[in-house]
Amino acid sequence: MSHRLIACEHCDYLHVEENIPAGSVACCVRCGSPLYSAEQSRFDKPLAFAITALLLFIIANSYPVLTFAMEGRVETNTLGSGVLTFWQEGFPFLAFMVALTSIVAPLFLIFAHIYVLLPISLNIRFPGMQKVWRVLAMVRPWSMLDVFLIGLLVALTKLTDFAQVIAGPAFFAICCLIPVALLMNVTLDPRNVWRRIAPASLRYLDQSDLARLSTGNSVSQARHYGLLTCHTCAMVVQDQQDGHTRCPRCGDAVHQRKARSLSRAWALLATAVILYVPANVFPIMTVTYLGRSEADTILSGVAALAEAGEWPIAIVVFTASILVPIVKIVMLSWVYFTTYLGLSGPLKERTLIYRVTELVGRWSMVDVFMVSILAALVKLGNIASVQPGFGAVAFCGVVIATMLSAMAFDPRLIWDRTGLAGSQTDTPDFYVQDQVEKQGTPS
Repeated sequence: MSHRLIACEHCDYLHVEENIPAGSVACCVRCGSPLYSAEQSRFDKPLAFAITALLLFIIANSYPVLTFAMEGRVETNTLGSGVLTFWQEGFPFLAFMVALTSIVAPLFLIFAHIYVLLPISLNIRFPGMQKVWRVLAMVRPWSMLDVFLIGLLVALTKLTDFAQVIAGPAFFAICCLIPVALLMNVTLDPRNVWRRIAPASLRYLDQSDLARLSTGNSVSQARHYGLLTCHTCAMVVQDQQDGHTRCPRCGDAVHQRKARSLSRAWALLATAVILYVPANVFPIMTVTYLGRSEADTILSGVAALAEAGEWPIAIVVFTASILVPIVKIVMLSWVYFTTYLGLSGPLKERTLIYRVTELVGRWSMVDVFMVSILAALVKLGNIASVQPGFGAVAFCGVVIATMLSAMAFDPRLIWDRTGLAGSQTDTPDFYVQDQVEKQGTPS
């Protein structure tokens, strides 16, 4: 590997990319964020996992997930039944989000891996490989089959108390699909994919370019060298100073910082705060059992699970649906406020908090998936039925708004606004996680 330049996407600290030991991860020396893992040049393993995942996905969408039997009547549901039920009940927003996160995004994730990795393995090219891999980066956060499985387990727990529930072939296919999809991702080095599908004549900026780009000061951020980092493929490119810089590798537009990042993040977070009130006041579903109807809120659902002795499931639902949204809103508010004021303080810890909140927010979709499963499965009229409520719409809005808020925020502003350029001292280019610290030429 040549000494390519690489900038941390969370603090813009400039590093020199080098080979690292297998099984280790290079991390930013300033904020501690992971930069890249040890290069994996093989594509056969992730391709095999992708093809297996596609077969499992087809099974998961072709057979029943659960079979519900009560009073001599039987109902079954498939992966798409919740989408259809939400649409029929007059909740198009919920139908769209469930379809996107449990069907469309996972399918595209699998398809993109096969479409790009297959021609690479055969040393041929398919049209649009770069565009497909670029779209994959945007779609990846919205693939939530793992969260769907937790919602499925919660629904299964609620149903087993008063009816016979049988897991169908699709249930086991989903259980197998999730670890296979995880292996598909962890056995693949995205940077190596970008290098394989990039134009053959593409030249990467390396350590030899630093002297030419140096401005004579001692700063270590990429922007002070007139360099930009592609948010899609992480390639470091030179700013064209015309406001229309495009990444030569993936073709995406490259900007110094995300436009109006802080204001957009605040607006989306404020939306989440407003929606959080009706999400917890209004019922997320109404359960009818033997002619009696009872509205069920998020908190009452957790209490019901606890009363039934299902403490592990109750803790999971409480954490994902109540604790995580509150903590995420509070933590993001703190990060945004301190960034707006330009406070120094614990910058590394603040960056870590942002990274964690960005990752865990998606798990709050558990309740939305649970309602979609119950509403699609329990359709026995006055004997037993479940209707989604407005609380589910508001809660889904909270989850989406917080996710979009975290995506809109540019964490590099945490470091920019403090006025700390970060001098170049005798520090390593990066440090290798769980390995001996690697010393090198400071960038």
